Amino acid sequence: MAVKKLKSKISRLETIAELLEDDNQEIEASMKLFEEGMKLIKECNGDLDTLEGKITIMIDGEEKDFEGSAE
Repeated sequence: MAVKKLKSKISRLETIAELLEDDNQEIEASMKLFEEGMKLIKECNGDLDTLEGKITIMIDGEEKDFEGSAE
């Protein structure tokens, strides 16, 4: 369920990016889209942190927490 919500947020971010690329946008509308996009980015980062914490891998028959790096 969390993945579906994340995909939905990412899809909305893509739409916002496309709309912001339109030179015919009014500045007020662009600012609202930008603010919405920034809010979605923060939410997506939180969602990704939550999902990362839930990821486990099997090593030698033991479950260990995934320790991914941001490289």
